[in-house]
Amino acid sequence: MRGLWRSFTRLGGVRSYSAVKKDLRIEGVKHAIAVASGKGGVGKSTTAVNLAVALANKCGMKVGLLDADVYGPNVPIMMKLEGKPEVTKDKKMIPIKSYGVKCMSIGLLVDKDAPLVWRGPMVSSALEKMTRGVEWGNLDILVVDMPPGTGDAHITVSQRLQLSGALIVSTPQDVALMDARRGINMFSKVEVPILGIVENMSCFKCPNCAERWFIFGEGGSRKIAAEMGIEVAGEIPLEVGIRKGSDDGVPIVISAPDSDVSKAYVDVAQKVISRLDELSKEEHSRPEISL
Repeated sequence: MRGLWRSFTRLGGVRSYSAVKKDLRIEGVKHAIAVASGKGGVGKSTTAVNLAVALANKCGMKVGLLDADVYGPNVPIMMKLEGKPEVTKDKKMIPIKSYGVKCMSIGLLVDKDAPLVWRGPMVSSALEKMTRGVEWGNLDILVVDMPPGTGDAHITVSQRLQLSGALIVSTPQDVALMDARRGINMFSKVEVPILGIVENMSCFKCPNCAERWFIFGEGGSRKIAAEMGIEVAGEIPLEVGIRKGSDDGVPIVISAPDSDVSKAYVDVAQKVISRLDELSKEEHSRPEISL
């Protein structure tokens, strides 16, 4: 029986079935996906922002972006968000729209330089308010920018949202990939399918001679993807334009739409859409089990 039960789920595949199936989706939101990393400093938020903007502007999707990185909320800067969200009569916050994406972040609710010295219950409460306490409207995809690591926030989001999948961000170096493995295994344990791995800062292309330099190593994400049976969703090179766009609040998908980097983000967005479609078909084709 135990072996049969395991066969209903695989790493990066459709979630397994349980005796009690509770619908945890946010009303009006078709898919919620996590953008996560095992460690900080690998460009997770930059990837989440450009993915959301690419989905909205290049793929014609209705998109929301939730900044769940409560200890280091960077989305307000990267998306040039100003002011505090308005509140409806039902006491729900109205997300601030930027570049065609509906955005919500704890950074919009606290002072800019205020440290968030919060314990687990406070983090969980804040995330609950920023998910179900927001008037998201109808969305095709809600992109959730997760905090780095595998802590309280990840458990809260995984338990309280019916995530359609998780996109893992890493650099090619072994130290980052080791933590990326932990992130992949964490989502597998909570039965969230893996949409793929994005290798950020995959190489540096010299602007003068076009020679490629693999500063953080080469092929690391492809190796881990092959070992763990997941897809490589994209390889994003290291470019000044990405950093500048993040600091200026203009994602590179907007500031340089014809650049190679922008096209790489659009390719990731298209692969995410295809993977979500595949998972939806898999889930609908499987028998519903009641015990």
